[in-house]
Amino acid sequence: MADVDDYPSLYWIAIPSLLLLSGWYARKWYLARRLKVHGIGKGAPGFQTSVRKVRVPPEIMERIRRGEDVSAEEVTAAMARMEAEEKGNPPPSTSSKPQKSETKIKPKPPPAEPANEWLPEGITAPQKRAKGKKK
Repeated sequence: MADVDDYPSLYWIAIPSLLLLSGWYARKWYLARRLKVHGIGKGAPGFQTSVRKVRVPPEIMERIRRGEDVSAEEVTAAMARMEAEEKGNPPPSTSSKPQKSETKIKPKPPPAEPANEWLPEGITAPQKRAKGKKK
């Protein structure tokens, strides 16, 4: 019969298994932390780039929370009113007759948004090959 000493030690099975398992959990933790800290792409957190946080009056926030559609013009007008009140200036008057300068100004259309704005520039617009050096 075979002695107990002839069998391979359980350490040869347990230690590599523990190392592999602990390495797997450590990598999983590291990747989750890296995603949490650095985010996805250049617009982290989230996928919106070139977005500025603005202060919105409480009445507009309440309408947004209720799920109403609030236009961008309403938000900008409310922000202008709020800033004017903070500075102590009266809010800009809205007269029924437009002034001459307002009738001549045509609003510019917003710039076209890129299809994949969260991807790095090197992927969306690859560079052209450089010319070879002359000998």
